Amino acid sequence: MKLTEIQQWGKKNLLTRQQAAKITGQSYTAFSQTIKTGKIKPFFEFGDSGPSVVRLYLKSDIEEYAQQLKTKKSIVSQSQKVETSK
Repeated sequence: MKLTEIQQWGKKNLLTRQQAAKITGQSYTAFSQTIKTGKIKPFFEFGDSGPSVVRLYLKSDIEEYAQQLKTKKSIVSQSQKVETSK
């Protein structure tokens, strides 16, 4: 695989934390909590601890997690509607 192919694949399939949080609809803090709880793990991590660490997330993982959040919110919303209609 050529370097340009790898770069193209990375641009298409990898996300920064900010990009991932935007797709999931979470705040930066909420997305950080998602990482801490292990619900999302970086696809690529490089560097020492602290702000210099580079972490990239696989777009398909983030999209799948975003769908799970959407489903969960829908269930909670429906449950609340049932409770208020009683």
